[in-house]
Amino acid sequence: MRNMKPAETLDVRKPGVSSHPRSDSRGRSILTRGWVLWLIDVCCIAVALYAGYWLRVGSGLFGATAPVGLTRSVALIGISLGWTAIFAVEGLYRRVRVLAGLDQVLSIGKSVSLGFLLLLGLSFVWKKHYFVETRLIVAFGWAFSIILISLVRVGLIRAFVRGRIRHPGSVRRAVVVGAIPFARRFIGDKMLANNGHRVVGFVETRDGEIAADLGPEYVLGRIHALDDIVNKHEIEEIFLPIGLLENRGCFGIVSRCSRTGLPVKLVSDIFEILMPDEPKERVDGLPKIGFGEPALKGAGVVVKRLLDLVISSVVVFVFSPLLLLIAFLVKVLSPGPVFFRQIRAGHNGTPFTFYKFRTMSHDTDDTLHREYATNFIGGKELRLRDEQNDSEVYKMPDDPRVTSIGKILRRTSLDELPQLFNVLKGDMSLVGPRPPIAYELVIYKEWHKRRLKAKPGITGLWQVSGRSSVPFHDMVLLDLYYINRWSLSLDIEIVLKTIPVVLSGKGAY
Repeated sequence: MRNMKPAETLDVRKPGVSSHPRSDSRGRSILTRGWVLWLIDVCCIAVALYAGYWLRVGSGLFGATAPVGLTRSVALIGISLGWTAIFAVEGLYRRVRVLAGLDQVLSIGKSVSLGFLLLLGLSFVWKKHYFVETRLIVAFGWAFSIILISLVRVGLIRAFVRGRIRHPGSVRRAVVVGAIPFARRFIGDKMLANNGHRVVGFVETRDGEIAADLGPEYVLGRIHALDDIVNKHEIEEIFLPIGLLENRGCFGIVSRCSRTGLPVKLVSDIFEILMPDEPKERVDGLPKIGFGEPALKGAGVVVKRLLDLVISSVVVFVFSPLLLLIAFLVKVLSPGPVFFRQIRAGHNGTPFTFYKFRTMSHDTDDTLHREYATNFIGGKELRLRDEQNDSEVYKMPDDPRVTSIGKILRRTSLDELPQLFNVLKGDMSLVGPRPPIAYELVIYKEWHKRRLKAKPGITGLWQVSGRSSVPFHDMVLLDLYYINRWSLSLDIEIVLKTIPVVLSGKGAY
């Protein structure tokens, strides 16, 4: 690596914090002390091979019994030590492999299989058939070795290390992948996250993207060497700037980061502007949004569905006179159907019929909206302004297709009321990401589609955080935050915040 400044000298610490904090070793002890992991492997291999031999020969379940004996016991120790050499060649003592899940299990299976092949070859040459006397001994030993080592390494060691890495009292060594607009905020004495992160350096996704701005001393290497960087600098967390996901090669970058087995987080400064009081894990005031599984699962799904049914039923009953009045006005003042029906993408992309009160002239051409959606989702500058409020917006404030009654309904958000029937049917929820139109999905990037992991909603973080003043990529980031951090209290908070937003009409067009 060219002119690389040692990680220990890249000072991104808060004043008063030691440059070599002892607390950041918690959770890494098994990894940094390689002999501990090696000794665990030796014991697991010996136990598995002994169990396979005992089950076939010593248990009496398959006929005559025979003791292990001293000679075979000595051979067992030698075989176990030899197999750990195969583990080392396979990279199973590298940090990134220890933290991996399925990849580690596959490597264990490959190493164990290779170990048995070598053992069979040696037994043929030396005429000493230790632990390969019969096919059943080989089969039992092979299965027990893979199962036991995988359980210990992945089920116990990996879970323990990842848990300690995420411990609130530890200082986590992090790396930033790719260029980031606020990169300099990661550098200098003022930069240590409130929850104890230490940014070791940057990884370039293309040559010179960091070095040209900050200098080569902050570059740890290129993305293709990420595994080596993580292993060498004992990285515990990876930060991805939200802007990086606009690159064509973003899927490969995210995949390479995910394969390290480390927590991968998106960072953006939008939350600092939109949700300054939102309690969340932060990196110098900037939240980290993960690529993990949705938080809504199990009993939470049932509770959320019951809340949807109760609230939507009550609202439909109470506002039924208003619903009938709006339907009458739409029918009388604008020729065409009362309701606007459209196929949209629901949970996991499942199509459903979406309802609204019709606010546009009947049989209008959607070319204008398709062009707008392409530019909006693509992140192009739209140069739209709300002249009345003198502010930039990301939705057409003067759509010529909107009827006179439609403008009132949109400004008051009353056109959204029929979506309560979507909620009752189970296609939507009260709170969640807004459902996209089919032709919008074609424009989506891969990471945008993660917002489909939740059932779409009538309201959400986007509506209470700026609505039409929020660009699309940041809207998706808000959706990902909601999906990863869902809770019943968050749903209730969003519903309560929606009421003043709707009454003010701010951001509604």
